[in-house]
Amino acid sequence: MQEKNICKFIPYYNDAYSLHTINFVLETDIRNFNRTHFQSVYQMCYVNSGTAFINTGAGIFELSQGDIFFTFPSNSFFFTQCSDFQYMYISFIGTKGNGILEKLKINKGSFIFRGYENVELFWQNGISFSGGLTDLATESVLLYTFSVLSQKLFTQNKNLSRETKAGSAIKKYIDSNFSDPELSAYKISAELKYNKKYISSAFKKQIGTGMTEYINILRIQHACTMIDQGFESVSDISYQCGFSDAQYFSKVFKKNIGCSPREYIKNAALKK
Repeated sequence: MQEKNICKFIPYYNDAYSLHTINFVLETDIRNFNRTHFQSVYQMCYVNSGTAFINTGAGIFELSQGDIFFTFPSNSFFFTQCSDFQYMYISFIGTKGNGILEKLKINKGSFIFRGYENVELFWQNGISFSGGLTDLATESVLLYTFSVLSQKLFTQNKNLSRETKAGSAIKKYIDSNFSDPELSAYKISAELKYNKKYISSAFKKQIGTGMTEYINILRIQHACTMIDQGFESVSDISYQCGFSDAQYFSKVFKKNIGCSPREYIKNAALKK
């Protein structure tokens, strides 16, 4: 049985130099996942169930249970391919929060942290808190999670591995060349001077999804943008997105979006 959304609003205290938590939410409504989110506050988020992909200005990233991720003011995002996906988030503002994020080097380019199942009970207890001091309970969850993150992040930031640097370089190359029909692990390894098997492993560990799947997600996202801009030829769209076979493009498109390109084109035309 699916849980209902929970949203607790926190009393506001006008002290810009403190850490002010605004609300504590358990998000379960799938209708909210696909819409574009745009807010003026920070959010610390914890994935307590399932998987999804988050699409931000920095790219598309896989999320799964136990992940902690952050969203930022004036930075839009939305979720796709949600499977039993639920997450909790705490919205917050204040210069103390800004300082913690800066100290831990959490930013729009580094905002997902994996393998934190150990904080879930603390989050569940926090969202279930029914006493009068909801602000104290919510702030405790936020600060506790920051402290757990810091234990790993300080070590990781000091010892940035060759594999992490490789994963970032591969992602940057793919983001700039996803529409190249000849893009492949072989071509990337030749361009970046890495072993082909090594780059597949490094990318998977850094991004959380395989290179082929990531390339296809970028291509399909670009295809949707082209259709929304008025392109109607499936063969032209598939070629400009990096697919050399329109039938394969249609297959990948339907897997990711849930309908064929022609159906998407038809629906886009009806919206105009």
